[in-house]
Amino acid sequence: MRVALLYEHPTWSIELVARMREREIDVTTIDVGMLSNSRVAIGEHFDVWANRVNTMPSAGRPPTVVAATAHLLLSLEARGERVFNGALAFALGCSKAAQADLFKHLDLHTPSTIPLQHAGDLRAAADELGFPILSKPNIGGSGRGITRYDTADELDAGVRLGQVDLGIDGTGVAQRVINSADGFVHRIEMLRGELLYATRQPIHEGAFNYCAADGCAIDGGGDAIELVDPADDLVGHAAAILRAASADVGGVEYLVDTNDRPCFYDFNPYSNFIVGHDQQLGFSPIDRYIDDLVTTSQGPTQPL
Repeated sequence: MRVALLYEHPTWSIELVARMREREIDVTTIDVGMLSNSRVAIGEHFDVWANRVNTMPSAGRPPTVVAATAHLLLSLEARGERVFNGALAFALGCSKAAQADLFKHLDLHTPSTIPLQHAGDLRAAADELGFPILSKPNIGGSGRGITRYDTADELDAGVRLGQVDLGIDGTGVAQRVINSADGFVHRIEMLRGELLYATRQPIHEGAFNYCAADGCAIDGGGDAIELVDPADDLVGHAAAILRAASADVGGVEYLVDTNDRPCFYDFNPYSNFIVGHDQQLGFSPIDRYIDDLVTTSQGPTQPL
């Protein structure tokens, strides 16, 4: 079995690749930020292409990896290759505006959201949503570029001083702030429609980075990630999101609002593979992922 593993972060797939090789799987790693590597690999035959590219480039990586990955996934699927987490899943992971629309379409509670094309759009959005609001880059991750505005004066000053971050493609969203009832960010990780694991992390005032991957700092001191057992209806909601996004693996984040309703605000077509919890889980998330790759490699190819 030959696997092409697409990645952009230099460390987030090290354990996965090592485990594949221990299991005698022929894996070729392709850094999508290096065109020469991608061009060589694109002409080779692989049983499955596994997309492990984060939808927001990590620190120090060129923002072009996002567009390059999107183009590559479309090319692979158009020619009928088996792709694990393909073009649609990746595109939805790159758009907070599209995610908000998807959550609404699935009749899930989600923050009121207005897309932004210019920093100046933020004031009109705030007038419609009311304060406090968050300004977010449409393509974002690890809390980068998120700013909270509690008053019109704060917002006007931010716009005037050029402090509104619309990210790598120049678009963003304004979202109504959701207050948490329990003080946690909740995440449900799914694999092929089934629960992989679920976690929660404490919320810190003024912090927006709750990335759970190795090497991805958590604002506010890096509290331990706690495994939790989510209710069946929450797992069902997460499964519906991944199914609508055509995602094989990924995570869904939500807050519990002050009315005790889950409020979904993020879909990430990427598994963080938390480490150090295999004994508590009773299995290895990495091995589960590899098992599913093996199954995918034996299934039908994409339609031409």
